[in-house]
Amino acid sequence: MTDQVPKPAQWRESLRTQALASALSKRAAGVPTYSVPEAAALLSISQEYLYRLIQADGFPAVRMRAGRAQGRYVVPAKAVERLLNEAADAVGCVESADVAAQWRSRAPGGVA
Repeated sequence: MTDQVPKPAQWRESLRTQALASALSKRAAGVPTYSVPEAAALLSISQEYLYRLIQADGFPAVRMRAGRAQGRYVVPAKAVERLLNEAADAVGCVESADVAAQWRSRAPGGVA
């Protein structure tokens, strides 16, 4: 019996499909946050790119960590919905950094 190891592209697509299914399930249940892979799948971008946007303050997220530990990010579901709604209503292109800046300006203490 030989177990076939999936190719990197197949593995990546499988993980993306799982993240999308999880995000859609959370969305239907009204869960207020997504993991970065889930939010990236909903936005049709790579999770690496979403991490870069978050780290550059180009997309709202909450860093969950204790002290100086690395921690992880969670993405507010409202941030994903807001970006997509603004893009749907816009005449032109919407910049995620602009949406993040608006999010920070209205959040208590300027933290998204």
